[in-house]
Amino acid sequence: MKFAEYFLEDNSFRFLSEIRNGNEPWSSIKAIDLIIKEYIESVSESGLGAIEDNCQLNDITGLNGEMIENSIVVKQSFVLTEPLCISTEQIFIGAGTFLESGAIIKAPCVIGKNCEIRQGAYIRGNVIVGNNCVVGHVTEVKNSIFMNDTHAGHFAYVGDSILGSHVNLGAGTKLANLQFRSRQEIDENRINDIIVRNNGERINTGISKLGAVIGDYTEIGCNTVTSPGTVLGANCWIYPNTTAPKGFYPAGSIIKNSGGDAVQIVKRAT
Repeated sequence: MKFAEYFLEDNSFRFLSEIRNGNEPWSSIKAIDLIIKEYIESVSESGLGAIEDNCQLNDITGLNGEMIENSIVVKQSFVLTEPLCISTEQIFIGAGTFLESGAIIKAPCVIGKNCEIRQGAYIRGNVIVGNNCVVGHVTEVKNSIFMNDTHAGHFAYVGDSILGSHVNLGAGTKLANLQFRSRQEIDENRINDIIVRNNGERINTGISKLGAVIGDYTEIGCNTVTSPGTVLGANCWIYPNTTAPKGFYPAGSIIKNSGGDAVQIVKRAT
């Protein structure tokens, strides 16, 4: 599992070194909150700036006064003309990013420059979005990383996942992150770690919720579902209406339904 199979040498994502420091391609999923905290501590506070007139800031507390969440609700569409850093809210948004009315951004969160956060986008916290990205209409993102130039433009779910650079998710793509559980597991409110196989070897990911790791320049067709623990190399295609079983897919794979419960995997021409 070489990182170069997923994230290419010319990938310029700001936090790529933190991702490569992990033992596995998915290791940084467990450290997103720490990556955000360290980054925001290194950036100058900006104050509310343009969001004061265009957004509603929510600090939600529980019955005992404990903080439940910090969030921004966009009331009026606007473009940030300069970077926004609110350290108390653990939110950073880069200059040139377009925030459409109806978007919700929960902390902690880092969004890069020149992004589009469209109407109805729901960013649930522990999210890092690189530069020139799109989080589209009715797209939900939770505990995930988008590297630069990656788009999830329409009706997607991205949970506990890492998307490389120049990735595109077709409309209706779902990166499932919760595996089936037994009745006992449900009654005990227990979620076991996801196990994936690589050349017959069982690998414990150490993560109970794991969506997908998607390599650079991979494109996923409309209404595709990836099973929890799907690891895709760079330059892959998944055809529309395909369910990809969990496991490892080499760089340059084409994945498509072949009838029944099977999927067909072929090598892309270079």
